[in-house]
Amino acid sequence: MKDSTQNKITINIGPVHPSTHGVLRFIVDISEDTIVKVDPEIGYVHRGVEKMAEMKNYNSFMPVADKLDYIAALNWEVLYADVIEKALNVSITPRTVYIRTIMCEIQRIMSHLLFLAHVGEDLGNTTLFMWGFRERELLMDVVEEVSGGRLAPMYMSIGGVYYDLTLSFGRRLLEVLDTIEHKVKNEYKAISYQNDAFRLRTVGVGVMSKEFGISHGLTGPNIRASGVKRDLRKDSPYLAYDKVDFEVITENDGDAYARFMVRINEILESIKILRQAIKEIPSGETKVKVPWFFKIPPKYTFVRHETPRGEAAMYLVTNGDLKPYRLKIRAPSFYAIQAIKDLLVGNKVADLVTILGSLDPVPGEIDR
Repeated sequence: MKDSTQNKITINIGPVHPSTHGVLRFIVDISEDTIVKVDPEIGYVHRGVEKMAEMKNYNSFMPVADKLDYIAALNWEVLYADVIEKALNVSITPRTVYIRTIMCEIQRIMSHLLFLAHVGEDLGNTTLFMWGFRERELLMDVVEEVSGGRLAPMYMSIGGVYYDLTLSFGRRLLEVLDTIEHKVKNEYKAISYQNDAFRLRTVGVGVMSKEFGISHGLTGPNIRASGVKRDLRKDSPYLAYDKVDFEVITENDGDAYARFMVRINEILESIKILRQAIKEIPSGETKVKVPWFFKIPPKYTFVRHETPRGEAAMYLVTNGDLKPYRLKIRAPSFYAIQAIKDLLVGNKVADLVTILGSLDPVPGEIDR
């Protein structure tokens, strides 16, 4: 649709478009080939998750939390279990602390590998797309060995985990980590971050200043790529993150390339964390007894974790019933989509998909 008075064209991208990273829609005004306005339209997979929490007992909501971010289900499982356990004043066992840390970092690597794959697809790099899925599959097999699940493992329970680690888990995981580390440092380098064609499409594209990111509420790799050294695993440690050594990865340029490089290097840091956690994991029980049905006295409980996409939080309000009175969820992808309507303005329409992909949003946690 052409607007002759303003010399601009309005185009529609989505909601069923391969470049939208899920069920999203963008109404984009362009002048020649430059974006002048963007209206993101969300809600296509809205399920009323927060309302569903008010209708289920505490244990029954776990499968729903598992699917908030279907790329990082284990991180959301841990977050939900944590907020309920804190409300109950339940302390999980030392072994469970390490198991949850391990599973969260496995999920972080899996999420970042899928990010690399889809950025490759966005830029026409089908090799990177296939390789990202190939390495991710190795970790999915490890998760399946322990939990029986893959995309939605349903491994965490309130008070612990459903199953202890298998005898071969540590050995198998370390072998997979060695493989992924070698490929990220060598094979991926040649076709992505040291490839001239890749750099041409990402360097200087979608530049986001530190001030812009902070004012729009961005967290995680997206804000760290703009030079903000903030990571809840360091700043407000939970699980076993205060017992392992790792660096908070930052870049300063704030462009699509910087956001890619933060995730590349976070994969390597997660491998470092996992090797330490496997070595130091204590023996013992993996679950404390919590009944299936229970009540929580009236109180307010707030917990936040560092998921692969940034800071996720749950604010639980209880009133002594068998189910939450209110469960407010903060999802990092929602803020990424809010920022994109300003971030895209002034960029070329050909770079829209690159910029969107570099923010790594997931509609499942946007459309709560």
